[in-house]
Amino acid sequence: THEWLRQILASHAYGGDRLAILHGGMDQEKEREPVKAAFQAHPDDSPVRILLATDAASEGIDLQNHCDRMIHLEIPYNPNIMEQRNGRIDRWGQKQDEVLIWHPVDGSEGEDAIGGHKEDIIRALRKLEAMREDMGSVNPLIAPQMSELIEGKRKNFDTREAEERAKKARRFVKAERELQERIAKLHERLDETRKDFHLEPIRIQKAVETGLALAEKPGLEPIELEDAPSGTVFKMPLLSGSWARCLEGLRHPFTNKIRPITFDHDVAKDRDDIVLVHLNHRLVQMCLRLLRAEVWAQNDVKKLYRVDVCTMPDDELDEIAVSVISRLVITGADHQRLHEELTASGGYLADKSFRREPKVTQVQEWLDKAIPNRAPKPLFDAMKNRFDKHEASVQQTVEARSKDRLKNLRNMLDTRKRKEIDNITNVLDELARAIQEELDKQKEPEQIELFTPDERTQLSRDIEALEARLARIPNEKEDEKNAIEGRYADFTERTFPVAVVFLVPESTMQGGHT
Repeated sequence: THEWLRQILASHAYGGDRLAILHGGMDQEKEREPVKAAFQAHPDDSPVRILLATDAASEGIDLQNHCDRMIHLEIPYNPNIMEQRNGRIDRWGQKQDEVLIWHPVDGSEGEDAIGGHKEDIIRALRKLEAMREDMGSVNPLIAPQMSELIEGKRKNFDTREAEERAKKARRFVKAERELQERIAKLHERLDETRKDFHLEPIRIQKAVETGLALAEKPGLEPIELEDAPSGTVFKMPLLSGSWARCLEGLRHPFTNKIRPITFDHDVAKDRDDIVLVHLNHRLVQMCLRLLRAEVWAQNDVKKLYRVDVCTMPDDELDEIAVSVISRLVITGADHQRLHEELTASGGYLADKSFRREPKVTQVQEWLDKAIPNRAPKPLFDAMKNRFDKHEASVQQTVEARSKDRLKNLRNMLDTRKRKEIDNITNVLDELARAIQEELDKQKEPEQIELFTPDERTQLSRDIEALEARLARIPNEKEDEKNAIEGRYADFTERTFPVAVVFLVPESTMQGGHT
């Protein structure tokens, strides 16, 4: 059938390079994957636009990148297979608003249509669609009856079980609505977390650029790409040694060319010619490890400066200010790290005094709007002298910020403690249930006399071991609970200044002196 269809398509000028074939006898890696990659590739990269496939392509393969039309050349008895076929292109990631799917029907009319069972099938399918609206899917219940209906052995579906399930399914509507509301709240929390930790694409990009510079590797090369904002797409440099693994996954599955990268999810969305470098990507992780190591580097080996000078518009800041970025680490009684974050504190740095800025949001706004700049030496020396003179006051500001933050973190740590206790309790309770079920099975009558003496002895030992393990679980639960409570009951916070940022009004920077 495959070859017959291929010949028909070829005779109508639909063959050649534009036609690919997929069937179950093909090797997964050597044959199937290249065909899939060719069909999924952009039309500018691959000529393959028609895929002639058996049901080997009906499950576990995504074909929606550039395909929104499907033709069923035969209708399977099992509706599950039909849905699986449709799901290859009618799925998440489909770019078109509408997917068109054709299937053959008998061209005759009246009682001769579809073996003389046209009305029976139409009536049954309408009933099936009504149940589908209630339940979402009815195939596991209806599929076995489909062949009998088509062959005329059945006049209608037996839908009693399906209808009973539909009644139960309606009760889950409220739960579904609540689930959607919960998902929406989680999405809001995700956005808040992204904002709190400043996980903007530009910041991830800057971290990678700095990490590559610290490792003395070639930098990112900006390139222009169609439909991508300028400055958001980069050519990955050639990396060697342990850094070479950062290139994994960059090759296009069809053309095998190294694709450019972006740090912006919106830029990479629905594109296969750009690779998204996210927080967990090896390139980002290796760069972040280097940056973290620089926090503890000694003066004689450090490569990263911890002092920066930035300018601010005069209407945003009318006097010199300073901000200290600190690392807040909270450890438990067993010295296990419970929490870590960067905090920002700061104030106004005058010649005779230092005045703390009490609003954390104001300090953060300074840092968000600040523009890196290079200060003239007289100005930098003057700011350094002021900082040295008021270092004790600046340090008090840093410590005060940590204490304020710690007040807000107590609730979070308490919630985490309760969650850890609940998790370990659930694990041990589940273990106890599993052991008890196994012991209950062992109590059921068996023809134990058929066992050899060694087997009976081993069975007895296994039962004793399970009973002993079950008996230890209550004490283990108590021990684990006490250990967790002890860890969180006596935690210690430590603050380590990481960087200093001098913030200078533009007019002061232009004047070159304080």
